[in-house]
Amino acid sequence: MLVRLMVKDFALIQHIELEFDSRFNVLTGETGAGKSIIVDAVSLLLGARANSKDIRFGCDRAIVEGTFTVGDQPQLLQLLEDLGCELDEERQLILRRELMASGKNVCRMNDRSVTLATFRQVGQLLINIYGQHDFQAISNKDHHLELLDSLGDAAFQEEKEQTAEAYRQWAEIQQKKSALQKSLQERQERLEFFQFKLRELEELQLTEGEEEALEQELAVLDNFERIVSVTEKTYQMLYGDRRSVYALLTAAVDGMQGIAQYDSRLAEMTEGLQSMLYIAEDYGLTLSSYGDKVDYDAQRRDRLNERKYILDKAKRKYHMSIEQLIAEQGRLQQEINTLECADEELETLSLLSAEKETHYRQLALHLREKRKELAVQLTQGLLEQLAQLAMDHTRFEVRFAEAGAGLQGIDQVEFFMSANPGQPLRELSEIASGGEMSRIMLAFKTVLAQHESIGTLIFDEIDTGIGGNIVVKVGEKLVAVSRHAQVICVTHSPQIAAMTDRHFQIQKQVEDQQTVTHVAALDGEAEIRELARMLGGEEEFQLHHAVELKRTANLYKQSSDK
Repeated sequence: MLVRLMVKDFALIQHIELEFDSRFNVLTGETGAGKSIIVDAVSLLLGARANSKDIRFGCDRAIVEGTFTVGDQPQLLQLLEDLGCELDEERQLILRRELMASGKNVCRMNDRSVTLATFRQVGQLLINIYGQHDFQAISNKDHHLELLDSLGDAAFQEEKEQTAEAYRQWAEIQQKKSALQKSLQERQERLEFFQFKLRELEELQLTEGEEEALEQELAVLDNFERIVSVTEKTYQMLYGDRRSVYALLTAAVDGMQGIAQYDSRLAEMTEGLQSMLYIAEDYGLTLSSYGDKVDYDAQRRDRLNERKYILDKAKRKYHMSIEQLIAEQGRLQQEINTLECADEELETLSLLSAEKETHYRQLALHLREKRKELAVQLTQGLLEQLAQLAMDHTRFEVRFAEAGAGLQGIDQVEFFMSANPGQPLRELSEIASGGEMSRIMLAFKTVLAQHESIGTLIFDEIDTGIGGNIVVKVGEKLVAVSRHAQVICVTHSPQIAAMTDRHFQIQKQVEDQQTVTHVAALDGEAEIRELARMLGGEEEFQLHHAVELKRTANLYKQSSDK
């Protein structure tokens, strides 16, 4: 509920503060006085597009601030909790919008800066503004399904979400299936290409470590003569003659063994020399047969060089190392296996898709039955409301048609109406009478408001095209709506204005050569004078008529509140 509205330097408003009643409020004034400016200001609290041109001439910023009390509105309370917005004991929520001449836009919620998207999300759960132009939404058949579904309770909304999720799962499988089918069209070419590459690599007969072993063997063959020459000389020095390292170490060890018993240090050195002797002997014997074991083979060397050339060529061709080429063989084999198994995968996806579709259509058909129940509820409620608005001969019908599968189900819904006896049912968009449109809108809003958790409803000139006794019926209906939701109504009708619980008068005045809009709360004699003005003037009979209007309105409200 909107408790207080403060507007500063917006359009023609210098500064106003309005305290609203929790039930029925009206705004009246001469044409052009600025009643629409108040509605435009409130629209900013709903996240409407801001324009720096709306800032009052000569000012650098405009401010609109609304103080709300949050009632039992689960969706709004959950959203505020998700946003980390804590409410005080009175559950007050303050939305503040600042427009800068620079074009900057500041949104605050309980003095905390928030994004415009968040601001809009919260604002639209607090207020619903309803004007003549909104008949387009009701008459547009594209919105009818949404309007019908808004009557559904929490269980219906949950079922609707389950249907949407079932569609998403089915659509995901279908997408995978389509992608695989497209892939299968190109499968043969890809399969042949992968098989060709794999054969090329398999013909190389690559093995781990082959390249290193090949290079090592080639290094030996390329340096064979030098290796043999050096190993023979080294053998002679280590073991091959009387002056070899082995012979010298043998003599040294024999001598040291004779004196090692006299000093532990000499014994330790003797052991070291003995170890050196064994090493010289081992290396000498190995080198003595090295040349015999390494046989120079020119043909083997040519084969190794040829193999090295093949490996180097493969590395240059594929821009990969031998290890990477071996890994590429595995990848290609996996790709081939996948393509060869694609038919089985497609069959699996087809079966899964059929299963998901069946589940989705079962949910969608059940949702349709629930919607038909809502259609009966809407029809009964709407005809009841229209009868109270002097349209008791109206016929209304919700027609269902098959639509393509989607998140909303498989239903296409359209509203048809006949406002006059003997006339066929027609689309709402074909109803031409402005007075009928106003009452139809009010009837729709009355039915829908009973299922919405919006705290404040604003009707902008809902009385357009209505006069006589009909406008009294509209006023009575607005009073009825205001008993379960706050109503703010911009009106030119004295009959509706007389029904109000709080009356605001909008006036436009010239001050210091500037036009300024003022808003005053009326009661008593001031309210009677405004009602008389709306009746045509302030003559005695008009004042008397205004008094009677107010008295009659009060009697009606007293009786309806019982």
